[in-house]
Amino acid sequence: MANTFRAVLVLSALSLGLPLVAAAELKAAPRRIAVVDIGFTDSSGESRNQLDEHATRQRVLTEGLYRQVAQPGRLESLHLDCGAGCSLDAAGVEALRQRAREAGAAYVLVGKVHKMSTLVMSMRFAVLDTASGKLVLERLLSFRGDNDEGWRHAGDYAAREVAGALP
Repeated sequence: MANTFRAVLVLSALSLGLPLVAAAELKAAPRRIAVVDIGFTDSSGESRNQLDEHATRQRVLTEGLYRQVAQPGRLESLHLDCGAGCSLDAAGVEALRQRAREAGAAYVLVGKVHKMSTLVMSMRFAVLDTASGKLVLERLLSFRGDNDEGWRHAGDYAAREVAGALP
């Protein structure tokens, strides 16, 4: 049925003198979501230096979100690098939204992990529509364990929430 429709469309275009459109162009292109480097704060007061461990976990979390929010044929992801760091205050998020829009993304995903203690962590993340600035999704989740497994689990949950919330 779909092939018959395409054939009729092509014949109609030819009879009207319109240029042919490739079949791939007839399908809607997947929308894009820009995934910004996930931020991190630590107010636990622990004396042990964990900067390298947390930097690695931040990178792995960002990479996991980038891979997992993509939905073949429906949603593509692109990485929006923060370089020396992104500000996640109102002005910083607005700048990220504009950068994502300029990069061709329909949405931008921003987030930050906060370590309150060795056992208690939280992650706030949000998705904004890059054209309007409208908040599409926002979540605050708590998770246990400042370890690879805890961070991975939080990232898996966030990716499912984001992918499920977008059209």
